[in-house]
Amino acid sequence: MLLIDTDNAAGAPSGDVDDAFAITALLRSGLPVAAISSVAGNTSEAWADRNNRALGELCGYGGRYLRGVQAGDVPDRIDRADDLWREGPIRFLALGPMTNLASLIPATPVISEVVLVGGNRTSRGRFPPWWPHEFNLTKDPAATRTVFASDLPLTIVPLDVARRLRIGPAELKGLPGELGEFLRRHAGRWARRSLLIRGSRRFPVFDLAAAAYAIDPALASVEETQGRLHRNLWIEFARGNRRLRVVRDLDLDGIWRLFNRLVSGRPAGDAAPAVSHA
Repeated sequence: MLLIDTDNAAGAPSGDVDDAFAITALLRSGLPVAAISSVAGNTSEAWADRNNRALGELCGYGGRYLRGVQAGDVPDRIDRADDLWREGPIRFLALGPMTNLASLIPATPVISEVVLVGGNRTSRGRFPPWWPHEFNLTKDPAATRTVFASDLPLTIVPLDVARRLRIGPAELKGLPGELGEFLRRHAGRWARRSLLIRGSRRFPVFDLAAAAYAIDPALASVEETQGRLHRNLWIEFARGNRRLRVVRDLDLDGIWRLFNRLVSGRPAGDAAPAVSHA
């Protein structure tokens, strides 16, 4: 079972939209989803909740939505959903800050794996979030420290790996139907932002990389290592004694073929266009 914890901004006035691609892939994959929960990050918790419900409806999801701990005194808050864990271990996909995940510690229910996008193994680029700043880890410092101090099994998708999965107008144009139109409409502002910052309308879809790994681990190469959380909240890989699993490479063409097939509703064997690496 999956729990998708997300700061989905597709539908909000601003914020990154890669969560929407990840949620779409996960909901259309056929994997069992225990719930979608909302967390503040790219947008407010309330906006993330509204966006999750709108996208879930488009994807045909009829399951459960949980509010984040920032929602206040509401009955369907993630840390009050004791019945959520009765069906067995859950894989927790942390697509936003660690706030909700940390709220489940130390009385953590059965979580078989936490998958999160964060850290950087190679690049010391000049501007965030490439290094050392990383939004999901620094938005709620106390929560991040709580998660890394726990014994939860962590699988990290580093930014320098995930950022290689880039899409632009050509890929978006090929996405069919109402769902494709939804993704194109909300990705438009991110393509424009990328043009201003990078001189290209192509932008990284970080969270889709994590979703693809969760759907089909064969699309990623993973290694066991150790790490530690620096006091300034970046991950120091191969240092310390915190056990980690780290994605070191991705099948970029395979991920986009998978995503295109899921949006299109095509059978697994049907061909789909590859993603450009330019």
